[in-house]
Parts: sequence; C-alpha cells; structure tokens
Amino acid sequence: MPNDTHRGSRLRLLRDVVVFQVKLAFEALLDITLIPVSLVAAGFDFVLGNWRQPKWFHAVLRFGERCERRIDLWAVPASEGEVPNTEIEAVMRGIETLMRQPRTGPQKVRELRRWAATKLAPGGEAPPPQKRDGDTGA
Repeated sequence: MPNDTHRGSRLRLLRDVVVFQVKLAFEALLDITLIPVSLVAAGFDFVLGNWRQPKWFHAVLRFGERCERRIDLWAVPASEGEVPNTEIEAVMRGIETLMRQPRTGPQKVRELRRWAATKLAPGGEAPPPQKRDGDTGA
C-alpha cells in the first residue's frame, strides 16, 4: 500500500500546482485589467474635479481589494478532508468533482453559476438567483 499513499501525495501535489497556476492566471488577468481601468478612473476624477476625494479611483481600489481577497493567491491549500479556505479552491473542487463524476454535471454547473452570479454582482454579494423548473436545489 505504500504505492497508493505515494501516488495520492503526487496527485495532491499536482492538484495544488494546478490550483496555484489558476490563481496566478486570475491575479495576472486582474492586474492587466486594472492598470488601464485605474488610469481611466483617476483621469475621470481629475477631469470632474474629484481630486480631493477621488470617487472613481477609490472604487477601482476597493474592487481590486475584494478580488484579491477572493483569489487569496498565497493561501496554503486545504487538505482533502478540510473545507476549502478560499472561494477559488471551492470552485476548483467543484470542477474536480464534475470531472470525476460526470453524472452530477448539471447540478454542479448550476452551483457554479449561482456562485458566479453572487460573486460577480455589483457590491460583491447578491441574493441567489430564483429557482427555475428542473432545479433540484443546492
């Protein structure tokens, strides 16, 4: 049985590397996107006379801060039995479950859509979407 333990740790390491790479990609996409957006927001504040209390630029800063908290790039991944520490890990575990058990696919897709709808809504948190016909619930 030492082979199974060794293999499990290899798969665990591979999973952790993939999760970290996905987090790095999200972080890079966020940075690349926020560079021009922050400059435009600062320009709006400057032109509109908001330089004493920059409304638009500070809104971009708050958005970036919320995104970075959700990505949590440097968090140590939870072990197999633990609850995921970050939202990205929870999504990755959902995708992993979807890949391992294709019969649960439609339910997991609905769960991921609900998660995305609540997290990507303005203000960060929104009520979950209404149940539609055919939904079995979360």
